[in-house]
Amino acid sequence: MNTQTDDELLIGNRNWHTKNSTNNFNHSISIFWGFAWLSRDTEIPTMANVLEEESFQKLRQWIILYKDDGAYKVVSKTFSREKASCVTQLLSDGHGKEILSVMEQCSSSPALIDREPLLFAYALCCKSTDKNTKSQAEKLCDKICRTPCDFFQMLKFHKNFSITKSWGRYFKRLISSWYHNQDTYQLARNVSREVSYLGWSHRDVLRMGHLKPKSDEMDLIFKYLVLGHGETKKSFGKSEKESIQKLLEFFSAVDTAKHSDDVQQVAKLVEEHHLKKDHLCTKLLKQKEIWTALLKDMTIQDTLDHIGQLANIGYLDESFEGNQFVIDKLLNEALLKEQNVQPFEIIIASSFYKEGKKKPTSWQHNEKVTKALETALEYSLKNNLKSSNKRYVVGIRVGVNKNKSSVRGTMALSTTTAAAGVAMLMTREEEKTDVVFFTDTITPLKVAKDTKLTDICSEVAEQVKKADEQKEENQPKPEVDDDEEEQDIFYGVLPDPCDLVAPIQWATDHKKDVDVFIIVTDANRSTGSRNLGEAITQYRKDRNLPNTKLVTVGLTNSNMKFANLEDENMLDVSGFDARVPKVIRTFVSGEY
Repeated sequence: MNTQTDDELLIGNRNWHTKNSTNNFNHSISIFWGFAWLSRDTEIPTMANVLEEESFQKLRQWIILYKDDGAYKVVSKTFSREKASCVTQLLSDGHGKEILSVMEQCSSSPALIDREPLLFAYALCCKSTDKNTKSQAEKLCDKICRTPCDFFQMLKFHKNFSITKSWGRYFKRLISSWYHNQDTYQLARNVSREVSYLGWSHRDVLRMGHLKPKSDEMDLIFKYLVLGHGETKKSFGKSEKESIQKLLEFFSAVDTAKHSDDVQQVAKLVEEHHLKKDHLCTKLLKQKEIWTALLKDMTIQDTLDHIGQLANIGYLDESFEGNQFVIDKLLNEALLKEQNVQPFEIIIASSFYKEGKKKPTSWQHNEKVTKALETALEYSLKNNLKSSNKRYVVGIRVGVNKNKSSVRGTMALSTTTAAAGVAMLMTREEEKTDVVFFTDTITPLKVAKDTKLTDICSEVAEQVKKADEQKEENQPKPEVDDDEEEQDIFYGVLPDPCDLVAPIQWATDHKKDVDVFIIVTDANRSTGSRNLGEAITQYRKDRNLPNTKLVTVGLTNSNMKFANLEDENMLDVSGFDARVPKVIRTFVSGEY
């Protein structure tokens, strides 16, 4: 009978290992039994725990950086249970509450790029058969669905999962919790601003859910959403309750703003009640006085989003004094930093403003506004970028797709500007970045820390021109004798050379250690003979860099298919907008 204590057994195992240190098998057994005894007092991660943590890591990645058929899509994302296997598997394993905990963290995370994956996963949890999961989902409804548009999007997903049109008692409770768990005045502001979306309206929801208000304030809000301002005023106009009168006053302001033609009156209401653009009738948005009132509460991002509308009504004209307010906001370095305005938000607004004068609805071009946008871009590049301390190669090939000069997802942005902008961002953000233009050969581009976007655009455009000229020279021509006439023979057209492997091969040939390759192109296919997946795998082996990442951005492509789905260090991006640089940074850092 073995009378040794646990400590004696553990010491014995260590001594046994010392005597047989040359035997790898025995070494492993010694460590295993040592940990086995230690685990009586110390929690040691098991294989099951490790796999479980990997599953939750995949869930976080799925929510924050959703890949549709292997690619991040700027527009036209699709969702299904099959594409959400990381969610459904954890649900089937009984981890519903843990999933919802992860979702609550992601909902408020600055890393979150799109809310649609989060809302789809939440809708799946709401359809779970586990009571604990459903109970937790009910508590978190207002935290996951932060706005009415989020709420309506979730309802659409839920409807797609449902066989019947009616809602059960549980879902009606969940719907009720979304309305009742919010601050009443903030709820009033939100529901009066986002009245309907995706075929849903608050009136539809309240009627289908047969919701019963739990307070006089909620009764007022529900009545306003279903019956309108007139009936609500009749029912609550005589109430002496201060909170009721405050809500009535706000809804009266919203009703007036939606129906009044008096510009002065509405502008005053916008300032007094901090009304938003969506609270107003469309025809009033052509009035400069209204925009003066709206702009006071607008963030810089909102101002940039509406720069075309401001220009179209003449708000940014030199002759209108109010343009100085916009200019001052764009030149406010501290505010740009505080609101974390990203460079491409400014680049897109600037492109739209510059190009607008060429269109049928042209506007007067104000040089002061253009200069302010350029200065704002410099401030953003200076203060709002964060280095990953990695080595980059940015490969650019645009000018291939002759039918599309603007990117998919942002019509105001040309493919040349988008590619040049990525090159500029990476050069400013990172200490070690090489920028190259490629066809089937490589041309290094001179992009320094202080190189302007316009200069990079010019250099890229020059390389596109040279590539087109080279293609024309290489085009096969019919052979004719001196004494014969040329025959009309069609020899075909050579494709524009675009070997996507070229930047990787260039780095290999020049013995460059690269952590991240970013290939930006408007081509739909590669003209090279080698596969991208094979090329990056070979590069990793040659340079002994097993974690080198490859991002392929298809500026005009609706569904990129270059990445190997089994390779976690490859990412395809279909289309382009202001969020894509954040997508790339998140993918590179792996911070989900």
